Amino acid sequence: MDEEGDAALSRRAMIAASACGVAGLAGCPGEGDSPATPSGEAGRNDPTESDPDGRTDEPTATAAGGVTDSAETAADPPDELDPDETGESVLVDQVGYRPSDPKEAVVRTDATAFTVFDAETGQAVASGALSAPTDDEASGDTVRHAEFDDVTEPGTYQVAVADGTAASHPFEVGEGVWGRTLAELCRRYTLRRVNTRIDDPVTGMEFGPGHPQDAEARMYFGDEFREEGERVDVSGGWYDAGDYGKYVTPGAVTVAQLLVAYEWAPETFQPGQLAMPEGVSAAEREAGMPDLLAEVKFELEWLERMQRPDGAMYHKVSSERWPAMDTRPDGDDQPRYVFGLSTYGTGMVAGAMAMAARVYRAFDPDFADRLLDNARAAQSFLESNPEPIFRRDEGQDAGSGGYAKETDREERFWAAAELLKTTGEARYAEYLESTLADQFERVPPPVSWANALLLGHWAYYTADAGDDGRKSTIADRLVADADRLVDHVDSEGYRVALSTDQYYWGSAKIAVAIGNKLLLTNEVEADPAYVAAAKDQIHYVLGRTPTTYSYVTGSGETAPQNPHSRTVESTGVDVPGNLVGGPNAHEDDDVLAELIETEDPPPAKCYRDRAGSYAANEPAIDYAAPLVFALAQFTPASAVGVE
Repeated sequence: MDEEGDAALSRRAMIAASACGVAGLAGCPGEGDSPATPSGEAGRNDPTESDPDGRTDEPTATAAGGVTDSAETAADPPDELDPDETGESVLVDQVGYRPSDPKEAVVRTDATAFTVFDAETGQAVASGALSAPTDDEASGDTVRHAEFDDVTEPGTYQVAVADGTAASHPFEVGEGVWGRTLAELCRRYTLRRVNTRIDDPVTGMEFGPGHPQDAEARMYFGDEFREEGERVDVSGGWYDAGDYGKYVTPGAVTVAQLLVAYEWAPETFQPGQLAMPEGVSAAEREAGMPDLLAEVKFELEWLERMQRPDGAMYHKVSSERWPAMDTRPDGDDQPRYVFGLSTYGTGMVAGAMAMAARVYRAFDPDFADRLLDNARAAQSFLESNPEPIFRRDEGQDAGSGGYAKETDREERFWAAAELLKTTGEARYAEYLESTLADQFERVPPPVSWANALLLGHWAYYTADAGDDGRKSTIADRLVADADRLVDHVDSEGYRVALSTDQYYWGSAKIAVAIGNKLLLTNEVEADPAYVAAAKDQIHYVLGRTPTTYSYVTGSGETAPQNPHSRTVESTGVDVPGNLVGGPNAHEDDDVLAELIETEDPPPAKCYRDRAGSYAANEPAIDYAAPLVFALAQFTPASAVGVE
């Protein structure tokens, strides 16, 4: 997936190879979608993606490979590293950069030149001129850029300006620089397991099996298969976010993105690399299944339990009231209920399970057969029920997130396209043409629980049985939108893909998701600019931000210390590998409301590292998934692990 090697080869011209997977993303519904109701305690919501305003930046000067006197440098670069402040005026990816990648720091102080220092020896290794200043609307900052692509020797560095008195946080340069972060993101799913004793020697997190009552959860309503109050086994799965709810739609879209990470980079994921706690997925590990797939299987098995005999998917499992923040998973003894049902969730599960049937075929054929049967059953239900269904009973959202959506055409498309790719059966192509032909013409936003059309487009594009003309339409729309996105990233002071009005609930994962859409498009028509802009989104969430925060716990000098999480509050362990929501310019919780009322910060700075800020500082399974995909494309298996 890197820009080297076969970058000149256009898969668009080849109409794609069916061996390719689907880019794992998260994002927001496209224009014209019905609004989705929030989830989380006051709700997580993915508003409509809008076109960003285009701006152009001044060209930047590139740092030399050693200490140089650049003719373009208006003032001498610092010759000594002696910072009065670190990480406030010079912003970098606090984890680091790969040797061959573009490297850029954002500088927001009055300076004209910079120097890169070896952080251990203090020796200057490169210097250059800063770019001309530019105003960044989203942050309100005036910024310059320091480019130091020629710093390729593995090591630890700092970028300094202003006679060396202002410097970045230390960062690494190395081929596997993101390996530990990737491992922590993946193993965090294990530490979210429900009904599982967790005794983690790496983080120290420990609690007994959480919510064993899920094995006898109660139906909140009656239907043609079960009576109200009837007990049903919906054990297993992952806690979704900072709460203890389990939700089908973010679960399914998370599974899809993690499986895509494996499909696109199977060599990155190996058995044993995630240091899973003793006794977890023992059979899968003994059989040689990669740790990531062993973990995803656990969630897939829960999704199976949420499926009705006719293929429809129930919506979620939770209690009727939010437990207190300091309640441990094994201390919440409230009755648990099965709530709701939806066609959009049914479509998502059909798509995820059809994809999973391909992935698990080589490791567990019986499981793969079962998954494909589940996908077919879900598709059959959708075909028998052509109108959208979202069941909502009074009180069902009093103790859990809503994740409500009134449309389902995007997810129906994904389901049929994924089944077409996995089975090659013409009937799925015929269903798409007869029922969902308009979806071929849309420009899909990055994937989220509220819109999975991009997953469907990619499945169709890489399906052997797909129509070449339809594939060309999909490719044209992807490339045109990618060009627009690259122009926008280049115009932004912090090189973030978000438009000014996209700083809402979950903005950090949306940035990564947009980057992943660019990586997908690079497989259609190779362009190094797509890959560079995608990597910029990684650099953003790992610390090159207007707030100075990395938004991933455990990664970077200023990672969140107070995420909105009941497991963190109740155990005292801030587990690494959580991507939090990030800046949110709306008054969606009391912390944000006070911040916005008292300080009126620009959108990109509407963030507080406070446990009470569930709308900006809550982690979620579908937040981390696109970052797993992004990092997996650029990380060797030998680097994936925890210390």
